[in-house]
Amino acid sequence: MLNKIRSLLRPDALAEGQQAAEFYDRVFEDNPLQRGHYTASPYYFLWTVIVDRLRNSLRRGVLEVGCGAGQLAHTLDDAGIVERYCGFDFSAARVEHARRNCPRFRFEVADALETDLYRTVDYDAVIATEFLEHVSADLQVIESIRPGTYFLGTVPNFPYVSHVRHFADRSEVARRYAHQFERFRVDEFSANDRGKRFFLLEGIRAPQSGTK
Repeated sequence: MLNKIRSLLRPDALAEGQQAAEFYDRVFEDNPLQRGHYTASPYYFLWTVIVDRLRNSLRRGVLEVGCGAGQLAHTLDDAGIVERYCGFDFSAARVEHARRNCPRFRFEVADALETDLYRTVDYDAVIATEFLEHVSADLQVIESIRPGTYFLGTVPNFPYVSHVRHFADRSEVARRYAHQFERFRVDEFSANDRGKRFFLLEGIRAPQSGTK
């Protein structure tokens, strides 16, 4: 599978890590797990934690950055804890699938670095799972979020052909993102017995970048 994905990349794109929407369209079509029920996803164990954290936060309006095929959205919908939801992704194939499988929620095709959804959607929570490591301008995305917004996101500890960065431990995650939030915390979750891990970021978007 990895060699097949590598074959989709231009040499300059592979060197930079960050990929265009067409890359994610193709990977989506080639990966049946991204089209299946959310309980079959390798990320499901993380999504259950996110559902629990969101439930306890009492925040009910969600903007999801990089919503993919809507599997986490479907998880949230079934949990019955979200009153307002808008998810966006720049992969049109994934958004089309999300709209079919979670019709109660709103999904848009949009670029996280250009969209006005941060300003126009009614939300008090933002979720960004396995997204920040894919874009060079990850801090710009966070700075687009309204101050006071509750944030949940995940990043990995491993490299991948479309990763711009990954993190060795919780302290590296904190060094990059803590200044963007109040009440910031990072939790670590093991994904397998070979050292694959994910870090869950949680906090309240600070009034200004650099404010704690």
